[in-house]
Amino acid sequence: MRLPSEIFCTVLLLIFARNSKADIPDCNYFDTVDISNVERQNDSYLYDDIPIPANLTGDYEYKMVARLPKPAKKHLRACVCKLRPCIRICCPAKYTLANGKCGDGLQEELARLESYIYLTSATNLSTKTRVPLTEMAIIRDQFLACDEMEHVTDEFTYVEDGSLYISDAWNLEKQDYCLYPYQFNSDFPNSMWIVVHNCRARILPGYLEILTISLICFILTIAVYLYIEKLRNVTGKCIICCMISLSLRYLIFILDDMKVLNSICSLAGYSSYFFWMASSIWFSVISYQLWKLLTSVNRAESTYRFQLYSAFVWTIAAVMTGSIYMVNLMWENDLNKWNWLPMVGFTCCGVKAWNSSSWIYSSGPLLVLSTFNIAMFTLTVIYIRKVKREIKKFAHEEEGRMGCINFDSQTYLQFLRLSVVMGLTWIVYVIPVSSWFGIVWDQILVITYYYHCAFGIVIFILLVLKRSTLTLLIKS
Repeated sequence: MRLPSEIFCTVLLLIFARNSKADIPDCNYFDTVDISNVERQNDSYLYDDIPIPANLTGDYEYKMVARLPKPAKKHLRACVCKLRPCIRICCPAKYTLANGKCGDGLQEELARLESYIYLTSATNLSTKTRVPLTEMAIIRDQFLACDEMEHVTDEFTYVEDGSLYISDAWNLEKQDYCLYPYQFNSDFPNSMWIVVHNCRARILPGYLEILTISLICFILTIAVYLYIEKLRNVTGKCIICCMISLSLRYLIFILDDMKVLNSICSLAGYSSYFFWMASSIWFSVISYQLWKLLTSVNRAESTYRFQLYSAFVWTIAAVMTGSIYMVNLMWENDLNKWNWLPMVGFTCCGVKAWNSSSWIYSSGPLLVLSTFNIAMFTLTVIYIRKVKREIKKFAHEEEGRMGCINFDSQTYLQFLRLSVVMGLTWIVYVIPVSSWFGIVWDQILVITYYYHCAFGIVIFILLVLKRSTLTLLIKS
């Protein structure tokens, strides 16, 4: 499976390179920096006090993310590593500025500390030269999902082309890592912390457009449920709150992808996590509410039930969000605990969602909630099938609509609606899968990723574009 993926990425790169005719000749993309916001002076550009001649610049219509080309707005790049040796230092998303630079003040700190590194010649690995970092071209690299922190000692070799030789069995090319930015006041360069890009990037075209349409469908669904009085029962209110939480999470994701949240990146990240947890808990509440409603002899709804549900959901979500905030606050500067942190605002304006620590603050809780949802769905389906058999047995048909979902036909479409509203499919992201099943599982994850991107569309079709809801909408 890996070979077709690499062939596909190579074809994409060739397409982008062909369309972007001004790529810099004989220059590796990872040796370039974005200078779109640098004014041209005579026949050169000044980037961090480095004059770059115009012949070392070119227009690009893509960006490389973890070895894969990603379409991007046409921008000017400069091959700065042809002029000076480069060093790649990570920049957290929360410090990334609109012009692509990093606003964490690291370069001023490096000048104050007089930091340096031993640079090894690519042609003679035994020759090392002490070079101040201020005399190198500093490229601020972005954190990626699934990054892992590694500590290396003075046995490593930093080559002038950006490669890092750690041992005979472990060598890193320049695009495979970046240095952690806040370590230069310690024993650097005798030992250093590197952020290794261990992720396999995946190109998923069209996901942002699907998310946007899905967000619009969420808003329309919420509007319909608020407009129709008969849908504003306890179950309907729970669905409204769940859809509001999901729509806000989708909105933050879209804005984060558009790079417009950098100034409030941490706030957006914690908000996204809060609404993510809240929507997941609301799914469980809806599952419990539907099961209780359908299996209870007394169908009367308690006046305070929704208030109790709301207090439960928002309190648990707030406690979980506060917990990851405190963990980040206490451990963010402890590099030994970096791999166990949620890392809000580093990879993106959100938490690291798929690594060993995610089982503590995301995958673990979501697995418990999803298991509960499946249990409630199973009990509900068993009860409905039992009632259906009894109805057939006594040749008696029962009509009526319970809550906001129509069960009168007892068809598989109703079970489909139940499975969607109870959030059964979200368990796919948190089921541990053995490595031998990885190839098939990757394809399943891609399908479910697109499905969840389009979840608002699915909800709108199943809950709004059905006969009973449309009838109520017309009557209203």
